[in-house]
Amino acid sequence: MMKRSNHYSGWGLKALVFIMTILLLTSGPIYAAASGWDTALSNIEQLHDRFTALESANTYEKQQIQNLRKQNNDKLAEMNMKVQLIDKDKIDKLKSEAEQAQKRYAPLLAEYAELGKKAAEAKKRKDAKSALLYDLKRNHIKASVLAAKQEINTKKKALSFAKKQSAEKAKIVKDALLPVQTFKKQVTAENLKITEINKSKSEADKSYKSAVKQGEAVTAEKELKKMIDMKTQVQSSQRRILELEGNIAKALRSAEMKLPI
Repeated sequence: MMKRSNHYSGWGLKALVFIMTILLLTSGPIYAAASGWDTALSNIEQLHDRFTALESANTYEKQQIQNLRKQNNDKLAEMNMKVQLIDKDKIDKLKSEAEQAQKRYAPLLAEYAELGKKAAEAKKRKDAKSALLYDLKRNHIKASVLAAKQEINTKKKALSFAKKQSAEKAKIVKDALLPVQTFKKQVTAENLKITEINKSKSEADKSYKSAVKQGEAVTAEKELKKMIDMKTQVQSSQRRILELEGNIAKALRSAEMKLPI
C-alpha cells in the first residue's frame, strides 16, 4: 500500500513540473512584452524631461541668435552707408567747383572755338582779310582761354584725385568686411541643416503622437529618442550659428576701426 502511494506521489510531481513548464513556455512572451512596455514607459519619463530641457535651451539660444543677428545686420547697414559717405562732402564740393568753372568759361571757350573755325573757313576760300581779323580776335583772347582751360583741368584733377583717395579708403574697409560674407554663407548652410532636421523631426513627432494615442510605449520611446537626437543636432547647428554671428560682430568692429576719422 505504501509503495503504491509513493508511486502516485512521484507521478504527481512529474505532472506538476510538466504543467508549470507548459505554463512558463506559453506565458513567457506575454511577460516579456509587458516587461518591455514597462521599461519603455519608465524610459519615456526620463526622455521627456531631456526633450523638454533641450527644447527650452534651443528656444533660448534661438532668441540669442536673432538678437545678435539683428544687431549685426543693423551695424552692417550702417557700415555700408558710412563707406559710401567717405569724403563725400569734399568730393561734392570739388565736383561743384569743377562744374561751375566749366559753366563760367563755356562762352569764352565757345567763342574761341568759333573764331578758329571761321578763320579756317576764310583761309579755305582765300579770304585773307577775314582770316586775319578772325585770327586777331582769337589771339586776343587766347591767354584767357588757356588760363580758363588750366583752371578747369586743375579742378577736374583735384576731383579725380579725391575720388581715388575715397575709393582707396573705402577698399580698406570693404576688405575688412569680406569675412562677414563668408560667415553669412556658413550661417545659411547651418540654417539649411536645421530646416532639413526639422522636416525629419516633424515626421518623428507624428509617429510619436500616434504611438502615444495607441498606447505603444516601445514605439513612442523609439520616436522620442529620434526627436531628442534631432534636437541635439539642431542645438549643435544653433551653437555654431551663434559662434558665427559672434565672428561677424568681431569683423564689423574691426572694419569700423578702419573708417577714416
